[in-house]
Amino acid sequence: MMEFTYSIGVNTVPGTALIDATAKDLDLWRKHGLKPVTPPPLGGGDRRAWSPEEENHSDVRLYGMGATINYISKGVEFVIVADLGTRAEWHMWSLAGTPMDAQQMRGKRLAVTQLSGTDRLYANFFLKSLGVRQDEVTFVPTGGVPQNYRALRNGEADIWVTTEHSAILIDRENRLRSVGKMSDFVGKNWDPYVVVAKKSTVSNNPELVRKALAVILQAADHVDKAPRQENVARLMTRFNVDEATAEKLLATITLNPSGKINQATIEKMRDHYVETGVIRKRSITHALSS
Repeated sequence: MMEFTYSIGVNTVPGTALIDATAKDLDLWRKHGLKPVTPPPLGGGDRRAWSPEEENHSDVRLYGMGATINYISKGVEFVIVADLGTRAEWHMWSLAGTPMDAQQMRGKRLAVTQLSGTDRLYANFFLKSLGVRQDEVTFVPTGGVPQNYRALRNGEADIWVTTEHSAILIDRENRLRSVGKMSDFVGKNWDPYVVVAKKSTVSNNPELVRKALAVILQAADHVDKAPRQENVARLMTRFNVDEATAEKLLATITLNPSGKINQATIEKMRDHYVETGVIRKRSITHALSS
């Protein structure tokens, strides 16, 4: 068996979690002669601190394209090798008891996992799209998704920027209300989850990357063709949720079993990040073209 480090990024993503669970249930890793090993959590589980060296911790990883572009621009040695197609819809959320309008963002406190993280990137994105400067709000780094929700519930933050599926999983009391969503500004062709690999692994062990990619895409193809109830049951087990919640999670999933990369999506996201000042053009253009 060929052992390698493997992770699926944020564990609350239904699409990547379903692909991962399917690969395990069908014993695809062993059938392809691979043994994936999950590395320790980044920062010991507290993401308020961040470094490129720590982020590049897996040979193969399932990750959001937005996070990938953000971190490549900051020196992480990722290479995008496939596009899984399943997408994240990012929202600004407030509590139902304190509803607000997107135009009321000035002076608000925004809960984020870390100041260099993907949720901060999307918070900046929302602010830029609404014409609000970053110095007109306060960012509250909490170190994790549950901590973000608690900050909102405890009155330590007014807005939480996170994905729809994260909100479904954590907000069992239906207390979150959407203030605005990403697709309102950029459309649907945005932020698919991708398969990334370390540059060094691609160079030193391309066969490993090919085999791992074959497993992931085979699992994605199975999910795409499986009866709905099979996928629902697998999500129920994976996330320890009831059938109704699993149905909501499944409704957020789209798939691209071929894995073919849509270069236009990368360019659209890269260009928008550059235009909004999130990343520097020189760093990301070089990284994505190398």
